[in-house]
Order: sequence, then C-alpha cells, then structure tokens
Amino acid sequence: MIWEIDETTRAVEGVDARGRAIPEYAAALGLRPARVGQRVLATFCEIAVGIVLLLPLLVGALPALVAAAADPQRLVADRGDLVLVAICAAASSFLVTAFVVVQLVLHGRLGLTLGKLVAGVRSVNVRTLERPGFWRGAVVRYLVMWASFLVPLIGPVLVIACSPLWDPERRGRGWPDLAGATWFVDARGGLNPYDAKRMRIARKAASFDVQDAVPVLPSLATPSDPAVVSPAAFPIARSTAGVLGAPPTGQSAASTAPGAAVPPAASVPPTASVPPAVAVPPAGSVHRAPPPAPRAAEAPPVSYPGPAHAPVVAAAEAWAPPMIAPPPPTSDRPADAPAGSARPASLARPAAVLVLDTGERIPVAAGRGVLIGRAPARGNGEDDLDAVAIADHTMSVSKTHILVRSTPGGLEVADRHSTNGSAVVRDGRQHELVPDRPTPVHDGDDIRFGDRRARVTTS
Repeated sequence: MIWEIDETTRAVEGVDARGRAIPEYAAALGLRPARVGQRVLATFCEIAVGIVLLLPLLVGALPALVAAAADPQRLVADRGDLVLVAICAAASSFLVTAFVVVQLVLHGRLGLTLGKLVAGVRSVNVRTLERPGFWRGAVVRYLVMWASFLVPLIGPVLVIACSPLWDPERRGRGWPDLAGATWFVDARGGLNPYDAKRMRIARKAASFDVQDAVPVLPSLATPSDPAVVSPAAFPIARSTAGVLGAPPTGQSAASTAPGAAVPPAASVPPTASVPPAVAVPPAGSVHRAPPPAPRAAEAPPVSYPGPAHAPVVAAAEAWAPPMIAPPPPTSDRPADAPAGSARPASLARPAAVLVLDTGERIPVAAGRGVLIGRAPARGNGEDDLDAVAIADHTMSVSKTHILVRSTPGGLEVADRHSTNGSAVVRDGRQHELVPDRPTPVHDGDDIRFGDRRARVTTS
C-alpha cells in the first residue's frame, strides 16, 4: 500500500511576504474595525452577567462574612451561617467558572461572546480572517488581560484601555489582541466574517480581476522564425485542410513571412478545377480562389464582417461565405402614420444606464425592464422585458439573476431567486435584496449580483 502525503501548505490571502496581515485587503473585503463604543458595550455586558452570577455569594454569604468579621466566634458557633456561606460561595464559583469556560469556547470557535453578540462584534484571526482559535485566540488573550489585574488600576487601564490607542494600523488592536493574533470587526456596519457565502464572494472580488487580460494567441499565419512578430489574423473560412485566415489591413498572407514578396494579382493563376472548400495552396505560394459569381444588380455588395480595425482584403472576400445583411431597424410608428410622428424605440433615450464593472453599458428604456444573467429567460406576460446575457466564468451569476425596471416613480431592482443573492450598495453600506421584492435605486448606487457589479447612471 502506498500512502501519498500532501505537503503543500495552504496559501493565505491578504498577507505580505513576511506573513503579516495587510489592512488594505481586509478593507477591500468590506470588513470594518469594531468601534470603541461597541467594545465598551460588550465589556460592560459581560461584567453585568458576572455580577449576576455572583449574587448568591453577595446576597447570601456576604452578610454572614461581615458579621463574622466583627465577631469571629459567632460564625464558628453558628454552624448554619457557616453552611450558608459555603453553599453560596460554591454556587457562585461554579456559575462564574462555567460562564468563563463557555465564553472561551465561544470566542475560540465562533469568534463571539455574550457581550460581543449584543454589541454586534465578531473576533477573527488577523491573518486568516477566520475563527481565532481556542488556545491562542481565546486562552492566551484572556490570560494577558487577567495578568494586567496583578497591578491594580494601572494595569487594566494601561493594557486594556490604552494599548488599543497605540495600534500603528489604527484598527483598535491592543496588547491582548497582539498576543492572541485577534482582530475585532463590526459585523453590523460591515461584512460579517462568519457569513461564508458573502466572504467567498468578497474574496473573489478582491483577489480576482473581472477584466481578465485575454492571452494573445498565435495568428493563423505565424512565421517559422520565432524572432519575427507575426501580425494577428482572423479566420474567414474553414475547409477539410484547416482554417484559412486573412491578415490585417494592408498585408497579404505572404507578407507575414520575412523576405517574402507578394506577386501582383494578375500573375496568380486561378484554380477553377478544385472547389474552394478543398483547394489548399502549396507552401510558399499565394493561392487565389476564382472570383465570386456576380450578384444581382439590385443587391448591394456584402463584405465579410471582420474586426473594426482590419477591413477584409481581396483574399478574404474570395473565401468569405455569403452573408445576409441585417434588416433595417423597425419603428413603433404604424405604416400609415406620417413621417416623424413617432420615434423608434431603439433610438429613444434610455431612462437609465447600467455600467458594468467591465465597462459595458446596458440601457434601460423608459417603461421597460432588463433581465440580467448568464442566460436570462422571460416568463409569461413579461414581453416588456429585455434579456441581456453577460459572461461570468466564476459561475456566481445565475441564469436569470436580477430584474431592473423603469417605473414612473424611478428605477427599481429585484432579485430573481438567484443562488448567490443580490444587494444594493449605497454610501458604503450593503442592503441585501429580498427575492421578487422591488427595491428603489438611485443615481450612483451600485447593484451587486453574484461577483459582478453595475453602477446606476440616470444622467
């Protein structure tokens, strides 16, 4: 039996070469440091619970201890008071110990305590932005805090209250946090680090650029010499021998090779005996197909639609299949209506424009709506909706993700029961969308759907 041991270490995002956390990465995810007021509120809540658990000792045993301090023989003589003091002290000790242990476990495993839950604070490991861990994140941190009480008044003030003010990263991390490698974040005003789905989307958005650089592939006429940079060509037809490509503007297929000369068009013999789909020009020569059959006089000549910066040359036109010109844009104006009585819907000024994170613009016509997704589909009675498909290789966008509709009251967006959800980002705050519930959006708002974003522009 052969055992395979995976020796690869886990790559931690958001750390530098020395393994230190990068504050800008956490800020890009949407994590915000917990405010001082939140941390103070959490501390006072936990102190209040501790006082409540000490009530048996304070109420039942404290009067007997005060009386015993005045007359020690009385406590020894009255065994009932002695038993009461022992029971109350044991009950309070048990409750306080159980409370502390539960607090440590919750802090290490879930990053929260009772006070942090009330104040909306969560604790994470400063490097991994995940749970802090039981021993270092909880036990070590609390040991440093408790050790500060060895110096009355000055120790707690210096270690607990003042040390967060000296954090060079200005994230409120004091000496106990530095010892435990913890960081307290605001789970209400920012991103909740224990929301696995939102964290996964935020990490993708922070570490993955949506505008990927498309790799430059070799052209169809790459020269044999690797030192020669070949201009890009685009395919114009395919045959049983391969794909034929046309070079860019002002260059022929033979000009891509170094030192090759292009013979004039009249010196190239046509090969009418071989069909264009089978004929393959020999190496080192330029092959020209027979001219296409003349078209009807009323039909305008149609050229192959190549790239905008590279018009088709004669070789490309010879090999291009016949194309059908698209019909002219239709108008909503009736046929018998006078000219200029109505403006075509395709030329009408949109009520708003959605600018995607890739720079693409999606217009939203007045009184209509736009379905956005990887493959959006209209339902019954949704003929007034336009379906716009966008590319998303991360598969975080559903087939039909969101609906943006123009209404008399403004612009509205609704989630269409997507897998990864949608939200409206306004003034730095993210508002989750409830499926099928329209939410108003304004100029300058960001619509997040999956890993993608769209900026609303109405001007």
